[in-house]
Amino acid sequence: MAFDMYQQVFDRDGLPHEKKAGPYLDQLMELFVQSPEGQKLLSEGMEPGWASMMLDFGMNYQGVTPPGMTPDGLREILFDLVPRKVSTSADDAEEIVRELQAFWSFLQREFHLENATACLKVLDERAARELKKKLSNPANFGIAKSFVMMGMERGFDLSSEEGINEWMERYNAELAAGTGLPVPLPGERSEQTRQIHQRLQPGRASNKRKKNRRRK
Repeated sequence: MAFDMYQQVFDRDGLPHEKKAGPYLDQLMELFVQSPEGQKLLSEGMEPGWASMMLDFGMNYQGVTPPGMTPDGLREILFDLVPRKVSTSADDAEEIVRELQAFWSFLQREFHLENATACLKVLDERAARELKKKLSNPANFGIAKSFVMMGMERGFDLSSEEGINEWMERYNAELAAGTGLPVPLPGERSEQTRQIHQRLQPGRASNKRKKNRRRK
C-alpha cells in the first residue's frame, strides 16, 4: 500500500493521535532512509535522525505534517525549538541542515509537495551558520536542556534512565547542601547564570551520539 502523505494524524483538539502519528512518522522515515537521498547520507557516514526530530516538533508544537509546514514554521523549529530543547553540540549544525535538505529534497521528488521548494530555500549555508551560533549560546537553552547539559558537563551518562536519576539525585543533594548552582530561568541575568553559561560553552558539554539527544 502506498504511503498517504496527507493522512489525518491529529485528534479533534489538533493534537497528535497516538495510534496514527507514531506510525506515520516511522513509515515516512523508513521511506526516507531507503530513498536515494537517505542512502546518500548513509554513504557519507550520517545516520538519519534529525528529520524525525523535525517531524516530531512539527506535529507536537505546530500541529502539522510536512504538507502543512511553512517556511516560517521550519524556521521556528530550526532556530528556536532545536536550540532551546535539543541537547547537542553546535558542531552538529551543518549535519542537521544537511539532513533536512536531503529530507525536503526527498519530499519534493517523491511526493511533489508544493511547499518543498520554499522550505528548501530556508536550508542554505546561512541557516547552518545561524543554527551553529544559536546552539553555541547557552542563553538560548530551555530549563530542561540546561539541566541535561549541566549533567553532561559533569560527566553523567544521560543516555540511560539510570544516569538521569543519578544526576538528578546529585543535583538535588547539592542544592539542598547549598553547594550547587540552580538551573537558570529563561531570561535570568544573574552572576550565577553567567557562571553556568560559562561552564556550558560548546566543547565542554557536547555529546554527538544521537541517543543522547534529549528534548522536552
